[in-house]
Amino acid sequence: MTVPVPRQAEERLVWLDYGQFSLSGNLSLEADYMALLERAVAGSGIAGDEHGLVVISPHQNNFEMPFRVEQWNERPPDDAEEWEEVLEGSLLVVDGVLHYFSPTDAHVTFQVPSGRYAVRISGRGFVNRGWPGSTTPGDRWRVQLWPGADGVPERRVKRWGPPGIAE
Repeated sequence: MTVPVPRQAEERLVWLDYGQFSLSGNLSLEADYMALLERAVAGSGIAGDEHGLVVISPHQNNFEMPFRVEQWNERPPDDAEEWEEVLEGSLLVVDGVLHYFSPTDAHVTFQVPSGRYAVRISGRGFVNRGWPGSTTPGDRWRVQLWPGADGVPERRVKRWGPPGIAE
């Protein structure tokens, strides 16, 4: 049996600050990332619109965070048991570029063909909610994209909680 693999994958070190990051495939002056942030904080930890997604991280910051973007031809295998945070939604990419943002100076781009995608965002390596005890706590995130998804609702599939603390 062959194990499915992404058709393309790219990993970079990015900055995460203020406990959040955004993914945008449709940059616009009309985008209201503060409204998305408020919805993500008040809701499931993820919020999106036609311009992008905002994701809440358990960690306040990580200034050397591995961030991997995978492009799949179809829905990738479910591996939630290997991750501590898992969120899903949909994302529109125009002009072939996916933008990663986090407050302060974090802006990184990934080449992604234009189209509408379902997205699964997974994170692991968390040590604490909020301040992780250093600016390089060791968490990492992965974004998986696959085509053809219309209206995939933003939802939290799995939420990490610090050991010994009830959520």
